[in-house]
Amino acid sequence: MNNKKVTIQIVTWNSLRYLPECLNSIFVQTFRDFHVLIIDNNSCDGTVQFLRTNYPDISIIQNNKNLGFPKGNNQGIRLVNSPYLVLCNPDIILEPTWLEKVVELADLPENYKYGSFGGKLLKLKVIGGDLNEVEKTEIIDSCGLKLLRNHQVVELGGGEDTRAVLTKQDVFGHSGALVMYRKEALHDCIMKYNGAPDGECFDEDFFLYKEDVDLAWRMQLMGWKSLMDPSIIAYHVRSTSGSENQKMKEILSNRKTQSKQAKFYSYRNHFLILIKNESFPNLLKYFLPIFWYELKKFCYILFFEAESLGSIRQVFSLWSKMQKKRKFIFSTMKVDVNYLRRWIN
Repeated sequence: MNNKKVTIQIVTWNSLRYLPECLNSIFVQTFRDFHVLIIDNNSCDGTVQFLRTNYPDISIIQNNKNLGFPKGNNQGIRLVNSPYLVLCNPDIILEPTWLEKVVELADLPENYKYGSFGGKLLKLKVIGGDLNEVEKTEIIDSCGLKLLRNHQVVELGGGEDTRAVLTKQDVFGHSGALVMYRKEALHDCIMKYNGAPDGECFDEDFFLYKEDVDLAWRMQLMGWKSLMDPSIIAYHVRSTSGSENQKMKEILSNRKTQSKQAKFYSYRNHFLILIKNESFPNLLKYFLPIFWYELKKFCYILFFEAESLGSIRQVFSLWSKMQKKRKFIFSTMKVDVNYLRRWIN
């Protein structure tokens, strides 16, 4: 698609209120060898018109319906030939050196076996209705993904002061809000089971939410590591994010602020991740914390969030398809089944 070292890929859906400031932060980057690709999922807020008027050099894929986050990103992954691909949400603001620092990190010879790279995402407080009036906070949104014993995947450092995470470290994966992937690693994670869509890197059955966790999990199974450097700073608009220190009461309180769609897909896709990616020995080893966590969550949904129960029916309807994917993943993975335990905290 282009000969740039980095492609920055943004999937949009009625994202016009965020895009101007996001793109402004991208085009003042100190690293210049990049190209921007926008994949628009049938926005009706003037997003495409704005881009064509103000950013004629940006490449745009315009879909005639909302294909979802995974399928939209897969469109770009199939087309992009840059060595590195950055996924960036429209509600992100980058520090000017973000791209320079993350590319330097990935280019180090000793980091070749790392498939994804990220930094410290801090929370961005929106004062008005868009990103024209914002307050950059010192509260961590995400420093990567962390897998707990109950198999909840949370944001490392989420909700804590920026001083809570100060060292460069390996992480389980990165939030899909902002991450740079090595293109070779993405190609290595494409699923090729019987009936798979062409180039299915992100699982297209997820549609929305936790597709980044699923890919991080598969990337680990394929032997690709993930690296986080807290000196690489960006900002993200997000009202809530799961952290390792959250109690069940806080988790349920956060669910009340989420949309019905977010709760539905988040609950459903968590089960799909486990069905596809976790080994039976690990499910047995961590059965008690998993069971207790899921039981408490199910009881809450049963009595206070009945609209999410339909997600369980979808899990069963997708069971056969997930088993096909599981068979492919476990037949091609490059690590021992016990390898994942090093990430379970």
